Amino acid sequence: MGNITPRKLALLAAFITLLGIYFNHWIFKNILFKENAGNLQFITAIATAFVVYEITLIVLRTFIIDRIRHIYALIYKPGDNPEIKTDKDKPLLKEVEDEVTLYIKSQNQEMNSLRHLERYRQDYVGNVAHELKTPTFNVQGYVHTLLDGALDDPSVNTQYLQKASDNIDRMIKIIEDLDSVYKIESGLVKVEITSLDLDQFIQTMIDEVSLIARDRSVTITKSSAAGIFVKADADYLRQVFINLLENSIKYGKIGGETIIKVKPLDENVLIEIMDNGVGIEPRHLRHIFDRFYRVDKGRSRQAGGSGLGLSIVKHILEAHGQNIQVRSIYGQGSTFSFTLDRATGEDD
Repeated sequence: MGNITPRKLALLAAFITLLGIYFNHWIFKNILFKENAGNLQFITAIATAFVVYEITLIVLRTFIIDRIRHIYALIYKPGDNPEIKTDKDKPLLKEVEDEVTLYIKSQNQEMNSLRHLERYRQDYVGNVAHELKTPTFNVQGYVHTLLDGALDDPSVNTQYLQKASDNIDRMIKIIEDLDSVYKIESGLVKVEITSLDLDQFIQTMIDEVSLIARDRSVTITKSSAAGIFVKADADYLRQVFINLLENSIKYGKIGGETIIKVKPLDENVLIEIMDNGVGIEPRHLRHIFDRFYRVDKGRSRQAGGSGLGLSIVKHILEAHGQNIQVRSIYGQGSTFSFTLDRATGEDD
């Protein structure tokens, strides 16, 4: 009975009615009025059965649609107007069962998505609080020490003020990076694509990080990119290069080497930034572009990082319609590679 259709029910009702009519006809013909038997009774029986069939079908479909409307009112949002269909040859409420099954699946997916977003929000808020807590407490400690009398001690007052200033700079860096990620993700800042001389641009980036490289005795070399132009936003591309170059210097080994390779492709240019530092363990690679993710937490904070640099790099390149990849052998070094659209010249 679970798979009975409206048509089957109507046919069953008509068949039962037909049997009843024929029984009455037999009674009338064989017992009561034998002389009046004829075609009229047969035609009347068939007509009556057809009428019963149609009436039963209409009643059943009306009953089903009424119940379906109540079910749809529960699973659809206000304002939605789903088309209610009942097929005479399909099992009763089968379409509704399918709709409800799809609704349950979509609700489960939505709930899983909401739970994931909630965990992400909690992690994000926790990470921001954790990153800001350390420099804030440091500043508080230095300021309180100075107020408690160290301000008059020339042997420590300038040192404590400098340390407080350094921690304030770190907080500003974190806030600026958070603001950058938010603006890029929200589409509030649009990239302004221009044609850039890649060889000249890379040399400028090397010059900008030369002091940091000199402090750690890191050598930076590049392959020739003469005559190669790319389409990019100069300011955002600068952030990409500075982040990647500073990471290769700060987290590489003292006396190491950073190499920038440029490989022209058909419509793109592949750029690789390689170092011979300590490398990244495989378990960290899939999270390396996550916000606030640190391979070596203590060393990263010591180097002054916000934990957002690689996340910013990823979002900037995605805003350019590109992506970034990382390869690393632990103990030997890492390679970050990304592509840019190729331009034909300065005015492209």
